[in-house]
Amino acid sequence: MIERRAILDLVDQLRLAVPENVRQAAQVLEQREQLLRDAKEHGQALIEEAERERARLVSQTAVVQEAEKRSQEIIIGSEARARQTIADADATAAAHLSEAAQAAASQLQDADSYAVSVIEKLQADIRAVLEALDRSSESLRESR
Repeated sequence: MIERRAILDLVDQLRLAVPENVRQAAQVLEQREQLLRDAKEHGQALIEEAERERARLVSQTAVVQEAEKRSQEIIIGSEARARQTIADADATAAAHLSEAAQAAASQLQDADSYAVSVIEKLQADIRAVLEALDRSSESLRESR
């Protein structure tokens, strides 16, 4: 006969395998959010640096127009770099998330296949036990 505890242990092992992938996916999302926050902070720092540079240049009366032009270029360049950093972070996070999702789906499919094979084995064992019980019952009836 099959021990109930052994089956419950197998089911527990299956349950533990899937949450790890979920945790990994959550970590990927958290890393993505951190990358986005870092990119935004970096972009903001670049913009603030550009604003400080613009203010300094404006204070020099001889080069006011050139300073204004340069500060706008710095701001535009900073914004473009910030957008690119954010886009790169999004792409990296999406790739990691896709990999984690594929791994989770594969492990889930493996777990399902394993569970089906265990259930089929249990069914076969139960059929064998029922057949043995039927034979024993029939044998007892015949011996009367």
